[in-house]
Amino acid sequence: MIEKIIVQVEWYDAKFFPGTYREEAIQDHRMALFKSVGYLIARDNIITTLAAEQNDQDEYRDITLIPSGSVISIRNLKLGSFV
Repeated sequence: MIEKIIVQVEWYDAKFFPGTYREEAIQDHRMALFKSVGYLIARDNIITTLAAEQNDQDEYRDITLIPSGSVISIRNLKLGSFV
């Protein structure tokens, strides 16, 4: 089993605002800024792939695909030991 590193990815996602707005009001709308944590599985110019869990059979569960162009930062997380 090859264990991947655990990271925190900060990224912007689309946000939908239903309703009718004047142009001035639209200027106050913002995209959603997310922080996702998981195993960094892969990254290229199109997709950054995270997994929430890894088992002892080298399988991953709960995959998140993030558009790489939306990524603001990727930070390695150091795992500590439990007391």
